[in-house]
Amino acid sequence: MNYFYAPPEQWNGEQSVEIIGQEAQHILKVLRYNVGDTIHIANGRGRIYECKIESVAKQLLTATIGTFIEEEAPKIAKVLALGVIKIRDRFEFAIEKAVELGATEICIFNADHTQRTKINEGRLNLLILSAFKQSGRFWLPDLVIKDSLDEVYSHYKNHSNIMAHEKTTITDRTSGLIKDSVLFVGPEGGFSERELKLHSQNGGEFISLGKNRLRAETAVTALLSQYLFS
Repeated sequence: MNYFYAPPEQWNGEQSVEIIGQEAQHILKVLRYNVGDTIHIANGRGRIYECKIESVAKQLLTATIGTFIEEEAPKIAKVLALGVIKIRDRFEFAIEKAVELGATEICIFNADHTQRTKINEGRLNLLILSAFKQSGRFWLPDLVIKDSLDEVYSHYKNHSNIMAHEKTTITDRTSGLIKDSVLFVGPEGGFSERELKLHSQNGGEFISLGKNRLRAETAVTALLSQYLFS
């Protein structure tokens, strides 16, 4: 089922919903929907509604709300904390796959080895939204931006911390997540000695992703896939 998205401020209770901007233009100009047609609209908070288009304008459509299907909120938060990757295509690939693999939240941060680059928050939110719709999810992951690993730990105080690190001894891992967790992947240069020490001081666990050295975006998919059904 193809569906579209409207943020909370565009819903009028259980009566109607507005789609504006590029989303409306895609529905009306590209897909050629019109008044009277039925579309499905997600609220990003667990529900997808069947809606009937009532009126259209250049970049605006209004639809009445009908029945819905829903999915319970994830019982365990699965946060990806990713050090900023300098190469944009690889950075965006990592975020896209994190959404597809079930991350409930994506936190990006400047690690000690991050090669500083400007973060386009608007572009990243659009990327997350596109992956959310493509993968058929009911809950839209939030994007959190922090300036350092220290700030990440402060933000997620009540989570368990799991960090992928290439020097960790390889062990079989069969258990899933048992509480809200942050899964850490470093940037191209990996984590610094200071950050590794900080992780230990915060009660963090180190896990291996195998004997081969992985690029950061590959590490994201390898790490999250271990907890896909947690």
